[in-house]
Amino acid sequence: MSKSEREYLSDPASGKQIVIIPNNESERKEQHPYRNEPEEAVYTEIIVAPDGGYGWVILVASFVVNVIVDGIIFSFGVLKDPVRDEFSSTDGAVAWVGSLMAGFYLLAGPIVSGLCTKYGARTVTVAGAFVAAAGIALSSLATSLGAMMALFGLLAGIGFGMAYLPAIVIVGEYFEKRRAFATGLAVAGSGIGGIIFPLLIEHLIGRYDWRGALLVLAGIAFNCALFGAFFRPLLPIRRREEPETHLSRSDSFIQRKLEAAKDERINKLNREGDLEMDTVGDDVRVVSGRRMEKIDETDLEKRIELTYLPGSNGNMVESQARHRHNSSASRKSTHSSHANVMRPDALYSGSVTNLAEVKQFGSVHEFRRATSKHAVNTADRVDSRGRSGCCPASVGNVLHQMLDVSLLRSPTFLLTCFTSFMTLAGFFIPFVYIKSLLKERGVSEDESTMALMCISVTNTIGRVVVGFVSDYPQVDPIVIACSSLIIGGIATVFAPYYSGIAMFMVYALVFGLAISAFAALRSIILVDLFGIAMLNNSFGLQMLFQGVATLVGSPIAGSIADATGSYNSAFYFAGVLIAVSGALLFPAKLVQRWEKRRFGGKFA
Repeated sequence: MSKSEREYLSDPASGKQIVIIPNNESERKEQHPYRNEPEEAVYTEIIVAPDGGYGWVILVASFVVNVIVDGIIFSFGVLKDPVRDEFSSTDGAVAWVGSLMAGFYLLAGPIVSGLCTKYGARTVTVAGAFVAAAGIALSSLATSLGAMMALFGLLAGIGFGMAYLPAIVIVGEYFEKRRAFATGLAVAGSGIGGIIFPLLIEHLIGRYDWRGALLVLAGIAFNCALFGAFFRPLLPIRRREEPETHLSRSDSFIQRKLEAAKDERINKLNREGDLEMDTVGDDVRVVSGRRMEKIDETDLEKRIELTYLPGSNGNMVESQARHRHNSSASRKSTHSSHANVMRPDALYSGSVTNLAEVKQFGSVHEFRRATSKHAVNTADRVDSRGRSGCCPASVGNVLHQMLDVSLLRSPTFLLTCFTSFMTLAGFFIPFVYIKSLLKERGVSEDESTMALMCISVTNTIGRVVVGFVSDYPQVDPIVIACSSLIIGGIATVFAPYYSGIAMFMVYALVFGLAISAFAALRSIILVDLFGIAMLNNSFGLQMLFQGVATLVGSPIAGSIADATGSYNSAFYFAGVLIAVSGALLFPAKLVQRWEKRRFGGKFA
């Protein structure tokens, strides 16, 4: 093949040249990466984040999607009273409408992740916009509160879940070194939406009544499809590496870890008879946890490449046996354009430069080389299996990865799930009931709406600031999140004792800042405790706890308010939940150290 037939690009991550080889390139013989046999050239598929460029378009589109989705969800408190009066219902019953929407946009997370793997962020976001817009529009025709729950709550909530998660994940695909700041800017759209939509909905209700307002909101929600269309996936790049540089720093690192794994992990599992090697075609997976016959270590080394992620507490991530034949590469390029969702850091909102795994690999580039190869290979292997039961294999694979309940045996993880459940149970209560509490005090409609907006002002600022601060390695995310939750919870407990709209606005600003820290640091705390290799699993399970908590929190608070005849009790309930959740999470690292001493790091 002549030089003129090759297309050269520049790799922004390493400064090296990347060569794109046409499909008619003659096949090259694959050599084992740890042997000294001669090899003409090696081509690997990796995913390179531009950290800018088209990434800024992605960032703006994600920002707008967050403005619309969270703006409508956080503003249900404005719709609550008109809907309650229309159907002659109670606060506890009406609260289910908004709680279903907020709860299912979290509960849908694991399924949405699987759909993104199969169809891509763009397709899922556009589909979600259609579903959400249809649910909101149809709810304007509802003749009962049950219909409102099914359409505005359940259907629109699932649609918003399909739009929200891809909008967050796609930003992480395009940004690595500046990911924390970029993600902070994207999710700041949540706060901006919380500022804009209460005033907008208030105006629409005054002009068109609440049913007309829902039709306008449906049209606005449909705009998520327009901005979601900008979510262009990053395609894997085939990188050409010269023979003399084949054994790069990451390969040397993997080789050393392979030897250590042989001596420590594999021998231990062989002795216990607790190792399973699952072969699917040319692919080999190593799965611990099931008893089977011992395997030969030499054969294992020849047949698989182990990518050992430090910080994953001994978990070995399997990788497909290398295929560099052009026929295989061509097949991969058609199936792995959405492989980024399978990366271990796909849901991580912090800067990857601070990860312990990156430091041990030597650079962000080497870490990305290893993880993106694993993601591309996994996507290609899973896609080749077709369907798994009633859903595509790629969707089933992600669901299995995110909802692996074996992590629930870890006391540390159970602590994080319990505290996040308490936090989310109280999280939305001030959003839903602050207007009702102020109206009970004789505050005007406009002033109570301003107080609701104030929560979103500091929620916006806080997410950006916390995202920026979390980039510094010396910052402990658990301390920041727990301190913020305790302060926000205590401020909420004392909310019924505040007098005057000025005091309530100060409270709203404090509460918004407190919840912004928790929202921005969720994934960072999970990585800090369990390592990047366990993020998808821990985040998926935690989303289920948070979704259920969101479902029941506001209705319980509304029922308490109905029973006591005052909204004061709803704020007592919310404040105690939030403050106690922060206090319980504080000793998480102490619990983790105890767990490692007690169980030898078996679960965490």
